[in-house]
Amino acid sequence: MRLMTWNILDGGAGRIDPLAEVVRFAQADVLIVQEATDEPGLHKLADRLSMDRFLAKHPHNQQGAVAILTRLPLVEAINLTPLDPRLTRAALAATVETPLHARLPLIGLHLHARETFSDEQIRLGELPAILNAARRFASQPHLLAGDFNTNHPDQPIDLARVRPSAKERIAPQNNQHPREVIRTLLHHGYLDAHAATRTPDHFDTSFTTAHPATRVDFIFLSPELAPALRSCDVFKPSLATYASDHYPVVAELAV
Repeated sequence: MRLMTWNILDGGAGRIDPLAEVVRFAQADVLIVQEATDEPGLHKLADRLSMDRFLAKHPHNQQGAVAILTRLPLVEAINLTPLDPRLTRAALAATVETPLHARLPLIGLHLHARETFSDEQIRLGELPAILNAARRFASQPHLLAGDFNTNHPDQPIDLARVRPSAKERIAPQNNQHPREVIRTLLHHGYLDAHAATRTPDHFDTSFTTAHPATRVDFIFLSPELAPALRSCDVFKPSLATYASDHYPVVAELAV
């Protein structure tokens, strides 16, 4: 099974063709989409890919919409947003039937944005809502995927490549990017799928496509799912630079 997570930027307006081609090229079976703000466009993308779909909206933050598109049977899908006011953007829980006929639960999410330490505190306030939702999958193989808007504790960041607006925001905090959300998830036993097969000096970057300096897009595996991991890469075909300001992340799982 190949799972992709991708922030498609403002609903992918005017970019459905390159978005669809990148997903096809990646041979994704399941796609978790952030910034799924253009509902007709999302349906167009899903139809173009012959995928089933479920859209989770946030009642107070349109930009926070999250969706799942899948070629695999969609057994269940729930919008988590109305269930927990700590979420500043949408999140969903879904279960798909895998090619090996197992049922795999997953959570798709998009946490609060920007690089300041105060923004990280907001994300840390959202994280318990995600972990609480994941408790229903306790002891089952499951995964979390999305745009976490923060960095791995060991992620090298080349400040020369950081986009100018982000440089301005991190300058008052000693040019440091926040990393506590990911550190907390690792402490809870989740495996960063991209980091599992490489050392930090080989960590890739996913954001932005114009200034690729950080990796804010993640796929996290529960300990029970970790043995199924075959690969997890930031997917960087040239067409992706025209499709969004994020590169997608793709994991292959033997499930």
